[in-house]
Amino acid sequence: MAKVLILTGDAVEALEVYYPLYRLKEAGHEAHVAAPTKKTLRTVVHDFEPGWETFTEKPAYQLQADLAVTSRQEV
Repeated sequence: MAKVLILTGDAVEALEVYYPLYRLKEAGHEAHVAAPTKKTLRTVVHDFEPGWETFTEKPAYQLQADLAVTSRQEV
């Protein structure tokens, strides 16, 4: 099976990371979550409030980043 890297960070929409992560694992793939630093990420959910013309953003679940992705610049 494939190895899959999901790149994300704080304030990711919860369903945009949890759904693919668990579907990939259910299918037998090796899925990992990577963020700028290896830490517990905080996800958000978007919800509509009555009378509002746009959505609100609310804290949701926590998700552990397995790996850190850093950029290295050569000088």
